[in-house]
Amino acid sequence: EIIFPEHHMSHAAYAFYTSPFKESAILSIDGVGEWTTTSFGTAQDNSIKLTDDIRWPHSVGLFYSAFTYFLGFKVNEGEYKLMGLSAYGKPKYYDLILKELIDVKDDGSIHLNMKYFAFTYDKVMTNDKFSELFGISRREKNEKTEQIHFDIGASAQKVLEDVVLKMANHIHKKTQMKNLCFGGGVALNGVANYNLLKNGPFENIHIPPSPGDGGSAVGCAQYLYYIHKKNKRIIETDQAKRIRENVYVGPQFDDEEIKHFLDSNKITYQKFDRQSLLQNTAKLISDGKIVGWYQGKMEWGPRSLGNRSILADPREAKMKDILNEKIKHRESFRPFAPSILEEHTTDYFDIDIPSPYMLMVTSVKQPDKIPAVTHVDGTGRLQTVSKQANPLYYDLINEFYKLTDVPVVINTSMNVMGEPIVNTPEQAYNMIKKTDMDYIVMGNNLVSKLDTEV
Repeated sequence: EIIFPEHHMSHAAYAFYTSPFKESAILSIDGVGEWTTTSFGTAQDNSIKLTDDIRWPHSVGLFYSAFTYFLGFKVNEGEYKLMGLSAYGKPKYYDLILKELIDVKDDGSIHLNMKYFAFTYDKVMTNDKFSELFGISRREKNEKTEQIHFDIGASAQKVLEDVVLKMANHIHKKTQMKNLCFGGGVALNGVANYNLLKNGPFENIHIPPSPGDGGSAVGCAQYLYYIHKKNKRIIETDQAKRIRENVYVGPQFDDEEIKHFLDSNKITYQKFDRQSLLQNTAKLISDGKIVGWYQGKMEWGPRSLGNRSILADPREAKMKDILNEKIKHRESFRPFAPSILEEHTTDYFDIDIPSPYMLMVTSVKQPDKIPAVTHVDGTGRLQTVSKQANPLYYDLINEFYKLTDVPVVINTSMNVMGEPIVNTPEQAYNMIKKTDMDYIVMGNNLVSKLDTEV
């Protein structure tokens, strides 16, 4: 028997069945799945009912992707770049967008003016009328980013935030529920998520790791298990923490396999016990070295969460530019994420809930202490790290904290632009060869860039 759950039902199942809520309102927003672009409803125990939707081509996800395309990024991949870019601009085109491109009702329902969009009949997102509206042609991939691009991005971002908030207000009014589960690709927009958390009507919001289409694959299995097979849902006392600990589910190469790779390729390395490894690595980071951190099972989702990461000192403002130019080989406007010991979160960020999957972009309270992870608008897309979720990574940050009195490190994914996050020991080692990374820690083994150049 083969079951085909609908696209948004899969998002809804993933969002709800990973939550600690017995009952919840549900909002799912993405580009399009079947004909639906946005849906909402309610869930209780095993039951999920999606009661209202918006249909293609009217999609806030595709609206945002159209601006992603127009500003020179790849659709379904570069939306997070648009989010980062938007912080450099002012929403000067906000009124123009609402007048010409998108009609937004008080309940959050939208209607796109298809005169400006090409995705219904072409392989591109926007047409010439879209370019004429803003007075510029689409930015080409390697073309310089100008202030007008920043301002257009800021305007599109503000519209997205407004739409999501209006939807949430409407859903709260209709359902009278205190909990919201939010899924779909738009739930990856950490700026909109934080706005929803701060200014929205719900007491509790749950956004699962990888809320886009990758997560809906899990949602399909959960739909089968809970809804189709009618298995009883048991919410554990510490459900939210258990899910956080379960995000490291990818491939793993143990110390023996790493050692075999290093030895067979005659690579020089130092081997440490756990405590010495943590102390030495923390000292290297505090001395301004850039360190690859390759440990345990790979993270689930689009973010590196401390197992396939490049780490650096957040206290040095110039570290952001060094990482962008010499390691990541990417655009200068892209910010870097802070990983912070969970118990210190409220000292440094304007948020009082955990953010374990980097799905919240929040104001930084002490930007002078951590300038390298403070974006141009004074925010950071943070990862809170608990002892339970990732003991090794937690202890490393804690060692850095003992040395510097700052419980934060820079965390960026171990890859260069255009390539996936590393998986095998060979791929991890190649990062130190093809970038200006100073060291890489693979399991308990430390490799120096200097040794690779001999």
